[in-house]
Amino acid sequence: MSNELERVRGVGPIAAVNLNKAGVKTIEEISNSTTEELAWIKGIGIISAKKIIENANELLQLEKSIQKVLDSIKENFVKNCPKCGGTMKSKYIILGPDRRLKAKQCSICKFYLPE
Repeated sequence: MSNELERVRGVGPIAAVNLNKAGVKTIEEISNSTTEELAWIKGIGIISAKKIIENANELLQLEKSIQKVLDSIKENFVKNCPKCGGTMKSKYIILGPDRRLKAKQCSICKFYLPE
């Protein structure tokens, strides 16, 4: 758990342990904390608490932005063939009498992509 908290700039190994002892387990909990709540934790002053909360908010915003980009790439990857750019259509591949695999197949080059 403390390794996750160390991803926040300004939170080192000792501060992460102290945060865990105080019941703060996630970056979201740091972000939702007030400056005064964090300042009560051993080794964190009022100025450090303010910076840690700001850094946690920045990190969460960055991760949301990255996730949006990845979702967009995934959405476009499923719509268009990565090999030739053709449109992908859903198909079932028969692997045996009782087994089928749902996949996307390119309408141009017949490239398969498992779903």
